[in-house]
Amino acid sequence: MARRSERGFSEWLDRWGPALLVLGLSLFHGINNWIWLSKNVMTRGWDRINALVNSLLYHQTLSAFSLQALFKATIQDEIRPPLFGLSMAAMYKLFGVSQDVAVMVNAVYMLILLASSYGIGSRLGGRRLGMLSAVLVSLIPLVFAMARYSYFEFSLAAIGFLSIYLLLATDRFEKRGFSVLLGLSLGMGLLIKRTFPVFVIGALGVVALQAGLPRKLWTRLRAPRLRWRDVGLAAVGGLLLSVLWYYPNRDMAGTLPAGPWLFPLWWAMATATIYVLLRPPSTGTNFVSCCALAMSVASLWYLPHFDFVGRALRAGWGVDDPRGRGVDLTSLATYTDYLESILDGFSPFYSLLLLLAVGLLLAYAIRTRHRLVPKPWWEWGWWPMLASMIVSYAILSTSIYKEPRAIAPLLPYLGVILAGVLLALPWRPVRTALLALAIGFGVVQFFAISYTETHWLVEKTNFGKVVLGQRGVFAQAPYLEVPDSGLNDPDYYIAGDVLRQVEAGRQREGWETLSLGILAGSSHVHVGMFAYDQLLSYPAIHVENPVQAYPQESPYSMAYRYDYVLVLSEGSRGEAMQEAVSLILDERRSLFDRAFELGKIYSLPDGSEATLFRRRHRPTATYSDSSLYELAGLLHEGVTREDLIVLHPPGLLNGLLEAYWGEAPAVPSTEWASHEERPRRVFLVTVQEADGAEQIEALYDAYGPPIQDLEFGELRLVVFEAPGP
Repeated sequence: MARRSERGFSEWLDRWGPALLVLGLSLFHGINNWIWLSKNVMTRGWDRINALVNSLLYHQTLSAFSLQALFKATIQDEIRPPLFGLSMAAMYKLFGVSQDVAVMVNAVYMLILLASSYGIGSRLGGRRLGMLSAVLVSLIPLVFAMARYSYFEFSLAAIGFLSIYLLLATDRFEKRGFSVLLGLSLGMGLLIKRTFPVFVIGALGVVALQAGLPRKLWTRLRAPRLRWRDVGLAAVGGLLLSVLWYYPNRDMAGTLPAGPWLFPLWWAMATATIYVLLRPPSTGTNFVSCCALAMSVASLWYLPHFDFVGRALRAGWGVDDPRGRGVDLTSLATYTDYLESILDGFSPFYSLLLLLAVGLLLAYAIRTRHRLVPKPWWEWGWWPMLASMIVSYAILSTSIYKEPRAIAPLLPYLGVILAGVLLALPWRPVRTALLALAIGFGVVQFFAISYTETHWLVEKTNFGKVVLGQRGVFAQAPYLEVPDSGLNDPDYYIAGDVLRQVEAGRQREGWETLSLGILAGSSHVHVGMFAYDQLLSYPAIHVENPVQAYPQESPYSMAYRYDYVLVLSEGSRGEAMQEAVSLILDERRSLFDRAFELGKIYSLPDGSEATLFRRRHRPTATYSDSSLYELAGLLHEGVTREDLIVLHPPGLLNGLLEAYWGEAPAVPSTEWASHEERPRRVFLVTVQEADGAEQIEALYDAYGPPIQDLEFGELRLVVFEAPGP
């Protein structure tokens, strides 16, 4: 009975072991990611914040679900396809709205990635290779690190690897079901990011060649045979789908670049897709069905934004780039830049282990004359993997985009290859030792580079000097961050407190809305850092960066338009930003202090300071910018430092200082009488038919009738001059 029970358990474990392993690894990473995110309060960079803000916008759009809301959500981002943002919005529906909940959508993508890793490995070498592939892929540093951020690259890696698994599962497009699923997966990948084809096109090309598709498709094209009954059914089905999607949203669709062309284009694509799906299965038909389905799914975003080609060429290869960027194909660095990113992201240890295992395997093959690639060589099952790696690296290398995280979708390929090479070693003791080392070191490295409490292992194992570009035994590279120290020091996070201070001021003054200008542009403090919290909790506060909001104007001048201004002392990018910060904090601090009072100073861990200023007087009257700038121009020419500019009502002060940088001091009407010295001339700037004030009457008493009274649209300039001795 005991033996039967043991045998039953063994059979059960043998059957369900891979699924338990994949689920266990996914749960392990999900728990650790939640712990990491709970410790982390600092979301650095720009793209991470943009993705989170977009997820909130998707959530708001879909607050009342309808076809119109879904259509709007699908097209609302002109630059990025919607699937990743929509998947984060789905997490909000299930678990509530927060940044951590949004990022935890990567737990779903982690499950997809590891299940696909097992599937690919098992297809290429059986269950052992599948299980080892899932383990090693999960321990690649840049892979598990990207699962903690809201970048697109992790979801891109997951759907890319799912597509590779489904591609292998089609048995070179012999199986209709997997071909259809592959089409859906490819469409989903395209709806995550425009660069998705980079990571799968190599494998698709190899499998198409191995299946003999060029010859088969050419034969079909030379003698096409249409089944008109199926054409009719496809046309009707395509019409119904297109009408269902387009007609309720025709007004919105009319505002898009493609406009009225969207309906016939969607109808044509849906008709073609349905038609090939109705055809009897064959290698060629399955391939065409896959491609048609992928394009139909992707067309939901790409057709409304058909200018994506120009954007992609500009961002990727500098075509018509306004900054003049381009690719230098003659430079060796063009082709080697991403090698360092791969070495860092895969980890120096795994890179060295892969080279060692490949070397041992080659030495064995040479010594024993053992073939590593079976005959015929072009039928080898590993070619799709290798082709995807080579093609994706070639495309990325010749791009102007040199972001280290861009190679994250390529790294799982290396994990499967490492697993395959290790299992192929013929010496069992060596194989067992290296497998144990790969898994054991990977687990230790995972904790060493993930948490502050264990990061001492990284520091203790650092080399005395950099060796081959590496600082130590463990991986150390961009995006391999601990959650609560160093670059993620919680003292960098000031956005929450700044917004609370501003909101308290709004409620104290009883204002309906209020503006906050951010004169900061570092990776730790910039306008994006405030966007998520503002959208979620402070809708009455309008937050913007004057450099972005008024690109043709001086950000120093534009700063006077805000109720609150946050200024970062150093570390901001851009000449205009740096000039504005210097003017506010140093060169024209006395002028700025007349319009703003100090709110709070935040001392940041890097030694810089962020200073929050609060406007002293809010305008109660309206006037045109042209009137203001014309008046300020006259003041520039006519006043001296012995004169005084008085503004009534006091809310005009900020507007004047926006346009006037002269020598004469400017004060609100409530303060002119307490000015230190009696000025020779007083230039009163007021609004037509402004309410009288005791301070203005005192001007007439002190100086007598004005010597000049000029109108500038809604504004008046009244000039007083002290009588001579």
